[in-house]
This record gives sequence, C-alpha cells and structure tokens, in this order.
Amino acid sequence: MFTPKICRQHARKCIQTAETFPPGEQRQKFVAIAEHWTALAADVESLEAQLAEESANTNEPYRFGSRVVAQQSRAAKREEEAAT
Repeated sequence: MFTPKICRQHARKCIQTAETFPPGEQRQKFVAIAEHWTALAADVESLEAQLAEESANTNEPYRFGSRVVAQQSRAAKREEEAAT
C-alpha cells in the first residue's frame, strides 16, 4: 500500500536521478514522474482524511473491512425493500 511518505520518497529519488542527467528530455521525464508521485501523495492524504472523517461519523468502531460489510448490508437492505 502506498503511503504519502513512500510516495514522497519515490519523488525524491526521481529528483535525485533527474539531477544526474544533463538538461534535456530525460531529466524532464524524471521531474515529471516526481511531480506525479507528489500528486499521488496528496491524493492518498486526501483519501485518508475522508476515511477518517467517515469513520468518525459512524457509531461503530472501525474494524478492517467493516465498511465493506456495512455497505453490503445496506445494499442488501435496499434490495429487500425494492423487492417488497
């Protein structure tokens, strides 16, 4: 699983690699990849914040997979209601 820390580490490695190339296309490709890693880190942080907010809004304690089970239960309940 990617964490923001791991994504930023990859971005730093890409920048370090880019610095080993003379200015040009190869260097720019590594810089672009570093930018993608940095954007991914921000996306992961955003998703983690959303998940934390959702779990804070529920009455039950968070357990691995509990959201999946809850979603399946809600879907089954909706199907039952639609069938009646």
